[in-house]
Amino acid sequence: MAAPRRIAACALVALWVLQEARFIVPSSTWIDHAGVAGLLVYFGAAFIVSQPALRVVVALVTLSAVGVAIWRDIPLALVDGARSAILFSAFLAAMQLLKVSLEVDPRMHRLRSHHSALDAGQQHDSLMLRTHLVGAIFGAGGLAVVSPILAPERPRDQRTTSAESALQGLGLAVLWSPFFVAMAVCTRLLAGIALGPAVLNGVAMGAIGLVLSHGLYGGRIRSAWLTPLFRALVETLLLAAAIVAFHEVWGIGNLEAVVIGVPVLALVIARHALRAQAMNLAARWCNSLEAIAAEALVVGAALVLGEVLKALLAQGVIGLPAGTAAWPLPVLLLMPTVLMLLTSLIGLHPIISASLLLPLLGSVNTLHPVVAAGSVLLGWMMCVVLSRFVVPVMYAAGLFGVSSNELVRGRNLRFCALYVPFALVYLWILNAVLTHSAGFFQLKKLLPLTG
Repeated sequence: MAAPRRIAACALVALWVLQEARFIVPSSTWIDHAGVAGLLVYFGAAFIVSQPALRVVVALVTLSAVGVAIWRDIPLALVDGARSAILFSAFLAAMQLLKVSLEVDPRMHRLRSHHSALDAGQQHDSLMLRTHLVGAIFGAGGLAVVSPILAPERPRDQRTTSAESALQGLGLAVLWSPFFVAMAVCTRLLAGIALGPAVLNGVAMGAIGLVLSHGLYGGRIRSAWLTPLFRALVETLLLAAAIVAFHEVWGIGNLEAVVIGVPVLALVIARHALRAQAMNLAARWCNSLEAIAAEALVVGAALVLGEVLKALLAQGVIGLPAGTAAWPLPVLLLMPTVLMLLTSLIGLHPIISASLLLPLLGSVNTLHPVVAAGSVLLGWMMCVVLSRFVVPVMYAAGLFGVSSNELVRGRNLRFCALYVPFALVYLWILNAVLTHSAGFFQLKKLLPLTG
């Protein structure tokens, strides 16, 4: 399996190079063709090295996407899906470069010692909050930023609990971060919602989860881990400002900005090692890509299917079952969480189920758009923490050197089982407040006409 892994790693590097070239020459046909060819090479090599269960999922998802696209005569959806898969593969390669640069940074040894001196509860809080902050900018790539803090020789049980802590922080960031694809999907596909209210609602939901996670697994709050977190907060704000600047000046999104900017940041961090042993740094990057060779496979296939399903939504092929609008509100709020988690457990990326649910929930009059978005983001958060077929869990397993099955059981399962009821009650109360407030203001507008 060594040769396919090396081919997959080289293909990821090539896709990253082509994505950088696309930024320089945005409308080049040969770059498009080379990207598709590189993606096919990556898919073939990664398919060989992936686990049997992943192969079944990828095969079913890919065949479904191609079959439906041919049946409904929407081949351009496959092209759009391939472009999204290429971009994600380049993003993963860029984040691995940052991880390798952090590992060779002399300051990392001091940070590891600092982290090791904390007790188990404080280590949970530190990793959870650090991943929450960095993950809000980098998404799943935030795991690559925090994983070097944990020395690889640490016992397996400590690596498992650390990975669980990091996943909880990342999952809760999904609820509010405007840089996540989850928020972009919600604001794009759900009518009547603006980014500001969606983010504020997500911040409230995330705060509930952070407090609960700290209460369950955290330790005594001390300046020993608050000070490094303050530095992480400042760095996160600077990165967020850089991404916003990229978006405003060049009109590119979060993933594109990461693909372009992160390698520059990585080279700055590793500048001393780069002068002394550039080839060694390149070899470490390739080795790290070999270690996560199959991580982009499921997401790439899911992104292709997601584009096909979005095209079906635009054609009006998919709709709500009759009478859904009359369902009890608790059932409507719970539906996204259950459906998204179940579909992710069989290999479908949350972007697929979210793309289907959002337009449908938007047509339910009894559900406020902000609450509808919150319920879908809650389902997405569950997928990020509990599904071994979603990138964060697979990625965390590879980075921390543990089994993905271990990460979807135990502490993360208990945390979600307790958090979801709190979040649903909060959304139910918020829906009542928002719908009644909207009705009150509409009535106030009508009063002068009826008086």
